[in-house]
Amino acid sequence: MKRLVIFDLDGTILNTIGGIGSACNEMLGQYGFPTWQLDQYEQFVGDGSRMLIKRALPGDKAADEDFVDAAKEVYLKFYRANLARQTRPYPGMPQLLAQLQERGIKLAVASNKFDDGAKYLVPHFYPEISWAAIEGQKPGGPLKPEPGIIGDAIAGSGCADLPLDEILYVGDCDIDIHSAERSGLDYVLCTWGFRRRAALEAAGAKALIDTPAELLQYLD
Repeated sequence: MKRLVIFDLDGTILNTIGGIGSACNEMLGQYGFPTWQLDQYEQFVGDGSRMLIKRALPGDKAADEDFVDAAKEVYLKFYRANLARQTRPYPGMPQLLAQLQERGIKLAVASNKFDDGAKYLVPHFYPEISWAAIEGQKPGGPLKPEPGIIGDAIAGSGCADLPLDEILYVGDCDIDIHSAERSGLDYVLCTWGFRRRAALEAAGAKALIDTPAELLQYLD
């Protein structure tokens, strides 16, 4: 029986691509660079803000590490100013989280989003959920698939002594596969996020769900 479920954030419990893409386009526009369609950002996210910026910038600028750092700060200024803009829960996710909470299962988030952003967005959109832990990337800290953020979520949930087979990790991309495996956790990937089912199958995903309600079958 699973006693703790740890969710990824972007593309798993919240559709954040509109806010991310709009803020990134504002950054690109400030520099006079071409912008992207919002749905194209689905292929840029997953590895933290800095890698998002590298992927969005023109090639010569993406190779300039100092410029990437400066552009990232511009992006974060725009994004933090309207963090909840064009962001929404995925259909069925509020109901799933409520069901899990009613069953007494602890709920946590482990995300590559910057830590203060994760800590704002999750309770903003899910205020009725008593989150055991919400962990994002801290300045200078590791990104998933390194196990640090997931480890912080487990410890912050008060589950450091919980057997790993009683913890389930839920994500939406290949990074989440590697994150779970490196952390020794069972995992489920959702197909409603930022990667399509075919891409997840090609990445070797062992368990896929098409709706939040399907997660319930993986709790035993």
